[in-house]
Amino acid sequence: MSSTSSICSSNDADFIVDTRIPSTIRRDIDRFSVFINRLRATLDLNSSIVDGESMCVNVHASLEMVSESMRDLFKYSQFKTNPIILLSLQLVQAVKDLKFDTCSVDTTPVLNIIDQLESAVLNIILNRHIVSSVHHTPSRSSTLGRWKQNNSTDSYLRHNGAPNVVSQSLQRRHSTHQTHPDPNDQSTEKVMEIDKLLISRADGVDVAFERTKAWSTYSKDVIAYVRSRIQLEQDHARKVHALVDTSRRDINKPFMPLREIFENSFDTEVEMVTHTKETTEHLRDRVVEALDARRKEHDTVRNALKVEWTKAMKALHDTEEAYEKSKITLRMREEALKKARESCLRTESSPPEREASRRRRDLEKKNRAVEEAMIKKEEAERQVMTITAELRKKRRDIDKTKVSIYKN
Repeated sequence: MSSTSSICSSNDADFIVDTRIPSTIRRDIDRFSVFINRLRATLDLNSSIVDGESMCVNVHASLEMVSESMRDLFKYSQFKTNPIILLSLQLVQAVKDLKFDTCSVDTTPVLNIIDQLESAVLNIILNRHIVSSVHHTPSRSSTLGRWKQNNSTDSYLRHNGAPNVVSQSLQRRHSTHQTHPDPNDQSTEKVMEIDKLLISRADGVDVAFERTKAWSTYSKDVIAYVRSRIQLEQDHARKVHALVDTSRRDINKPFMPLREIFENSFDTEVEMVTHTKETTEHLRDRVVEALDARRKEHDTVRNALKVEWTKAMKALHDTEEAYEKSKITLRMREEALKKARESCLRTESSPPEREASRRRRDLEKKNRAVEEAMIKKEEAERQVMTITAELRKKRRDIDKTKVSIYKN
C-alpha cells in the first residue's frame, strides 16, 4: 500500500499481534490485498495500456475480483460494517462512472475510494487482532492507520505467526479518528449516502428488500433462541424449586447433622428461583415481545411496500409492452400506406387500354385505399404519442415509489 501522509514513529506504540487469528480470515484478507493492488495497478495511467477499451476490460475484471474478495470478507461479522459496505458500493459506482472513451481518464476518485477501503479493512484488523500497549503522554499519541509500503497487509499476514510483540511504523491517509465522535451524526450521514447509492442503482429496491428480509429472518432466529433459552431457565427453576421442597421435607427431622447449612442452601435456591422468574419475565416482556412486535410491524410495512413496488413495476412493464406493440403497428401502417400509394401511382401511370369509366372507378378505389391507410397511420401515430406520454408518467411514478420505499 502506498504512503503519502505522515508516519507515526515505531516508538509511539507497541503492538501485540493476536496469533490466534483464523487461517481462513488470513487467507481472505490476503486475497483482498492482492486483488485491490491489482485494481490499483490497472488504474495506473502510466502503464503500457493506453487503449480505452483494453483499460475498461482490465479495470472491470479487476473490480470483479475485488468484489468477490469482499464477499468473502463479509462472511465474517467484524468486516460486515456500514463503512466497508458503503465504500464497496462507492467503489463499484465510481468505476462505472469512469469514461474510458475520452482522451484522459480521471481515476483519482476511484483511487481515493480504494485508499479509504484499504484503511477501513486495515483498521478492523488492527482493532480486532492487535492490542495496543501505549501509555499516552501530552506530547505524544499513537494513531491507527495503514502500514508503509514494506509493511503491507501481505507482510502482516506473512509474519503474524512470528513474535507476539512487534513494533510497526503506522500511517494513515484519511484519518477519521475523533476524540469525542458523534455517532448520531455519522450514522445519519451514512444512511443518507446509502440511500443515495441505492436510488442511483437499477436494482437498488431489490437490494433494499433483500436486506430488510434478511433482518426479519435474523430477528426471528434471535427471538426463537431467546425464547428457548428463557424456557430452559424457567424449566430449570421449576425443577430446582421442586427439589428444594422435597429435600426440605426429607431433612426436617430431629438429630440431622448440618441441618442449618442445608436450610440456608435451600433459602438461597428459593431466592435464585425467584430472581430467575423475575428476570425471565422481564426479558420476555421487554425484549422478546417488543422485538417480535417490531418484526411483525416491519414485515407488514415491507410486504405492503413490496406489493406497491410490484404493482408499479407491472404497470411499467405493461406500458413498455404496449409501447413496443404500438411502434410495430405504426410501422405496419406506414408500410400499408406506402403500398397503397404505389398501387395508386401504378394505376395512374398505366396506359389507357381499358374503358375510361372503369379506369376512373379503379382510381377512386385506390384513392380511398390511400385515404384509409393515411387515417390508420395517423391513428397509430397518435397511439404511439399517447403511450409514450404514459410511459414517461409510469417511469416518474417508479422513481417516486422508489424514493418513498427508501424513506419508509
